[in-house]
Amino acid sequence: MLKKFFTSRFQESSNLAVALLVVLSLAVLLTLLADRYYLRWDLTAAGRHTLSEKTLTVLQNITAPVHIKAFVREGEPEADNAQELLASYRYQCPQIDFELIDPDRRPALAGQYHVKELNTLVLEGFGRQQSIKPINEENITTGLIRLLENEVKHIYWIFGHGERSLAGTELTSCSRLTGKLSLENFAFHELNLMQKDVPNDASLVILAGPVIPLFSEEIAGLRNYLYRGGRLIILLDPLKDGGLKGFLGEQGIVIAADIVIDKLSKAVGGDYLLPVVNQYGPHAITKDFRLACLFAEARSIEKSQENKPDRTLTNLALTSPGSWAETDMDAFKQGKAGLEQNDRIGPISLAVIAEFEFPLNNPQTPAASAGVNKSKLVVFGDADFISNKYLETAGNSDLMTNTINYLVERGRLIIIEKKQAIAKPALLNGKQLLILFFISVILIPLIVLVIGIVVWRKRRPR
Repeated sequence: MLKKFFTSRFQESSNLAVALLVVLSLAVLLTLLADRYYLRWDLTAAGRHTLSEKTLTVLQNITAPVHIKAFVREGEPEADNAQELLASYRYQCPQIDFELIDPDRRPALAGQYHVKELNTLVLEGFGRQQSIKPINEENITTGLIRLLENEVKHIYWIFGHGERSLAGTELTSCSRLTGKLSLENFAFHELNLMQKDVPNDASLVILAGPVIPLFSEEIAGLRNYLYRGGRLIILLDPLKDGGLKGFLGEQGIVIAADIVIDKLSKAVGGDYLLPVVNQYGPHAITKDFRLACLFAEARSIEKSQENKPDRTLTNLALTSPGSWAETDMDAFKQGKAGLEQNDRIGPISLAVIAEFEFPLNNPQTPAASAGVNKSKLVVFGDADFISNKYLETAGNSDLMTNTINYLVERGRLIIIEKKQAIAKPALLNGKQLLILFFISVILIPLIVLVIGIVVWRKRRPR
């Protein structure tokens, strides 16, 4: 009897030991796998814990190994954050590898990479190196872009006619746009067309909101630049065409003396003079782009109805069907604007791109050296939407960045729609509120009380 008892206890202990050993082995295996392989399910509706669309677009273009060294202090929250963020990059792109380095423990390596501060990343790839800080997704992706696009693209910003400034902190300037693009290997230069022609190293020329007309010599300079394979963006505010109506007409682009009024903007908390762009033309710039953009006091920019067989014209951005192009400027200034017979009903085009080919006169231009001779011109009917005041509104920044990347042959960096956080408030009627109150305040505490009484009655001494 005693022998049987001890045998039974031994078998039970053995089974328990085996079970514990199996559980422990599985835990060790899962820990090793988790350390070696990154896997995450983002269950949030807006994908809050997923890398942005811009980052994913950049990662798709990394075809060679990129090694990232993160100089962080072991045990600090920044090290854990860096580990998690870099693991996200490695999960999305197998070409990326990384290691965490404590500069206090490996000062020689920190000195080798000229690391002076904690929380610094060093990116190595494509035969180049980039140092960035602080450690966040925006800076890492910018560093990867610099590795990918080592060539600096020179953008010339025309001034001398009251245009928007590319520097300065005022709301009307465009310093946020230029500052953002400067981090992506763009170099901005001011250009006075009365002093010199567009330089041969120009990847793009921008004319943002001229207040007074350009001289005929300046327009001729722009025409010559465009016809030798140049890339040009023109942004025109209402009733200020910069003297470019004839020049744009040559390219198949029509501008009119009007201002766009949109009732939809009132529905989203704006003014009637803030037309909402929610439709886009079929083009690489706007492919899969479904973000709304908000323009401010915009004019119509339409492609010509005349046949232009040597040009490809596309309306890029259009307003809602409830908008119209107001042509009675006297009534508008008196605050009596309304939809009349002479006005054009929406959707109204606010941006057009013209693409065409011309024989290159100067084989030393960047376009010729790249084997590309297609001229590209984009005209927007508003300069405010890229200003500091409106750049980060809705999809304005992405639309302008896409346009610039396309014109300078960086189409692989064009951004598609971002995931937007979706607010889903719980709206309950009176009956639902009563049920919620009964369950949470009465039923659940009552169940806990009943279970407690039952357990007490069973355990009390008899």
